[in-house]
Amino acid sequence: MSLKISEDTIFYIVAPACSHTGGPKDLHQLAYELHNLGKKVFMYYFPIEHTDPVHENYKIYDVPYTKKIADNEKNVLIFGETSSNIQISKKFHHIQKVLWWLSLDYFFITFFNNRFPKLLRSLIKLPLNLIKLFHILSNNYFGNLSYAKYLKIIYLKFSFKNVLNIKGINLNLSQSIYQKKILESKNIKSKLLCDYITDEFFEAAKNISLDDKKNIVCYNPVKSSSFMNKIIKKNPFIKFVPLKNYTTKELIKMLSVSKIYMDFGFHPGVDHLPREAAILKNCIITNKEGSAFYNQAVTINEDYKYQEKNRNLLLISNKIVKIFNNFNSELVFFENYRKKLYQEKKIFKNQVRDLFYK
Repeated sequence: MSLKISEDTIFYIVAPACSHTGGPKDLHQLAYELHNLGKKVFMYYFPIEHTDPVHENYKIYDVPYTKKIADNEKNVLIFGETSSNIQISKKFHHIQKVLWWLSLDYFFITFFNNRFPKLLRSLIKLPLNLIKLFHILSNNYFGNLSYAKYLKIIYLKFSFKNVLNIKGINLNLSQSIYQKKILESKNIKSKLLCDYITDEFFEAAKNISLDDKKNIVCYNPVKSSSFMNKIIKKNPFIKFVPLKNYTTKELIKMLSVSKIYMDFGFHPGVDHLPREAAILKNCIITNKEGSAFYNQAVTINEDYKYQEKNRNLLLISNKIVKIFNNFNSELVFFENYRKKLYQEKKIFKNQVRDLFYK
């Protein structure tokens, strides 16, 4: 897995137009760092007909974009793992291709949705619907049950074809050890290219007073499982704040006063929100799904990670109360995690240089 990079190599980075999520943010960070290394870089947004494709939050990177790609073997095309990105890459036959695995879960979902017609998808999902019914009747028997998890079982445990082996890829990159391990299990070699939290969170952290912290638990409702709803229902006297449709400034303001960030989602990669919350001096509580299973990816004490089982509901409630009542001493347990987060940008820069600076 190697690239042939020369002084006149042009890098094209594929990203969805006007989209502000973790994946596009990572792709813009990479474009910005390549530009800092003196490389010629363009964003390639889709759909290409979009009149103003650059999201407001990414204009600070000041990366030019293009609607045309010079499809020759000296140039490099970098794209994420969703089906739409992969389909765009297949339009080009000579350019060197780099697939950056940012989220395995979304790969399986988009691959499945685009691969099969609606009727066949319904038939394949029929066992999931029956499992969901039993899941409800058995009071959360399967723990973290999700569409993505069901598809991962099909493709990783019972697959007749290695769908992760995308043809024509010169270099596979993994955003975390989670993606890297799964790719290795399917005999696909990849190199690590992590990401980092942007500077405004570190700047805001300098001004946080622990005395101003309130008994608030924040969470991400977009990625949370049904188990999160059980935690909320179990603790009616605790204030839970869903972080949805927040601007960056609003997000920083809320996480600067909350004490806990809770993430019972599917962790498709190393998500931004838990790290942003930790930097802004929150204690972190998660499940053990996806990247959260790996200590190298989510480096917090195992005492703050729980399986999504009903027997753990009381333990989680007690942990919340303990953190609220002993916040300063509890926060100490996350010091090593925060130190690691402060090093991520430097690590990212070194990885980009090692991978692309020839």
